[in-house]
This record gives sequence, structure tokens and C-alpha cells, in this order.
Amino acid sequence: MPAASGDDDEPSKDAPKDADAELEAAIAAIRGNKDLPRPPYPTLPNMNTPAPMSAKVAAVQAYIEKLSYNFTGVNYFDVRKHRPMSRILETGREVTRQALPIKCVEAVFVAAYLTQGLRELERVPFSFRSQIDGVTYKHIVLAVKHSSKWGSVGLSRRRELYYKDLVYDSLAELFLEYKRSYERVFHTLRRVKVGLPLPHEVHAGEIICWAYISQKCLDVPVAAAALADHGRNCHRLSDQWRLECKKAKELGQKPPIPPQAKKRQEAKQAKTGREVVEEERLETDSSEDERAAMDAADAPADAEPAPPPQQADAPNRPSFLAV
Repeated sequence: MPAASGDDDEPSKDAPKDADAELEAAIAAIRGNKDLPRPPYPTLPNMNTPAPMSAKVAAVQAYIEKLSYNFTGVNYFDVRKHRPMSRILETGREVTRQALPIKCVEAVFVAAYLTQGLRELERVPFSFRSQIDGVTYKHIVLAVKHSSKWGSVGLSRRRELYYKDLVYDSLAELFLEYKRSYERVFHTLRRVKVGLPLPHEVHAGEIICWAYISQKCLDVPVAAAALADHGRNCHRLSDQWRLECKKAKELGQKPPIPPQAKKRQEAKQAKTGREVVEEERLETDSSEDERAAMDAADAPADAEPAPPPQQADAPNRPSFLAV
């Protein structure tokens, strides 16, 4: 099988068997060399300066870019999103301490950690699903809002797909800009998901809502209208979500499901239920036909053949069973 584009060729069969040992020896020699300078660590941005909010957001983005994108295929940090907010912030802090390469999810964690003290900055998870040549890709950034202006921070292989200046008048405008950006890199944007604002006050066990609404991108005006409405109401929805989560925790229940996701789940369950009922009905009809055939086969040779099953009892029987 040929190697994927951009990947190194696989070693030939004639490669020396002690290649791994040589590599380990080289790594040990580098680690043992005390004269080598320590790799530079990016300087954390100062969020307490009296600079404009747009400058602070740009500083967060500049820091994330200095960490560089992780092309190794190995995650150095915990990338699970469905954890309490406190754990997400711990991972963001760990990334700043280790300064290892990251991907889009870790970039969102770092952005949340660095902006945790900026209470006037609203931070909303913004996820994308795109396709190119039949392959589906997922991506996430952190949309930010300040004084009715939207922007975003994050990390990707392409700059067009993460950082947006704090200049857009609505979440819908930010969405349309991302759609244009995806088209510039020859991707087709299929679906977007938007969560609820991340809390600035962290309580024990508080869960983040990563996807409160989900919109297909085939009908752009409908998607844009839904996102504009969510952008206006997400802060109120967040307060309601936190109250529902608190009640569920007190009752020992699971966190509530977002309304849109709940509707999809109910529709899926109803569809599955209909399929099960139809399957059971088909199995029953098939069993009746098989029993009739077995009765006819077991009858004496001089006996009259058993009459066919009455069709009036099953008017909705599929044509392929009535043959």
C-alpha cells in the first residue's frame, strides 16, 4: 500500500535490525548532554494590562500559535471534552507548563484557561464538520464575544480555519466567514455545532455544554438565522442550563440533554421502535407461512391440501409475502 501524501516512506526490508537501538542511543546522548540549551518556552500573555479586549484576544492567539500544531499523531494531553470545567482548565494549565505541540481541542482548553479572568469576555465552543474528496473532518474553535462583537481563537493546519478578529456583528456573520474560509481551502462545510458560554466561576463538577444547537449547512439562510438567534440568547440559555444541571445533580441524575439533541434522540428512538414493530410483524407473518407449509408437507398423501392463509386478516401484508 503506498504511503499517504506527505508521510515519510516506510523503511525498506534491508534496514538494519539495530536501527531502534541506534535511535535510543542517540536520544540518550542528547539527554545526557548538559551543554545543550533548553528549548525556549513561550511567554504567557499578560491579561491584566489595560489594553483593549481585541488586543488581549490577539495576544492569546499569538501564544497558542507559538505552541505550534501537533503533526506527530500522538496526543500529549487529555483531549476529552466531556469533563468538569475544572479539569478542562487543569489541562489548559498543563499545556502552558509543558509547552508541547497541540491540536484544536487543546487550543480551546488553553484559550479557556488564559481568558478565565476576563469576565466581560463571553466564550462559546464552536465546532465544524467538513468534507473533501469524501473524507470527513472535525474541527473546533472558541468563539469569543465582547461589546456585541464576535471573533474566535484556536489552532489548525490552516490559519483561515481558526483565528478571526473581534469584528463580526453576530454569530451568524462569524459562521458565514468560516464557511467562506472552508471554501477557500476546498472544503465543504456540512454541519456546525455551538455550545453555551463557558463559566468564569467554576463550581465542583460543573459540566460544559459543547453542543447546544446543531445546524446543517445545506440551507445557509436557515442556519445563519438559527445561529444569530443562539448568539443573542446563549447567555440566558447558559443560566438556565446551569440551574437544570444543579437540580439534576441534587437528584442524583445525569446532566440534562440540550433540547435539540433531545428531539433528535426521541425521533431516533421512535424510528427504532417502528422498525422493531415492523420486524416483529414480518417475522410473525413469515412464521405463519412456514407453519402452513409444514402442515401441508406433514399431511397424508390422500388428504386434501391445506387451504391458503386468509388474506383478509392481513390487508397490509407486503406484496413479497403474498406471492
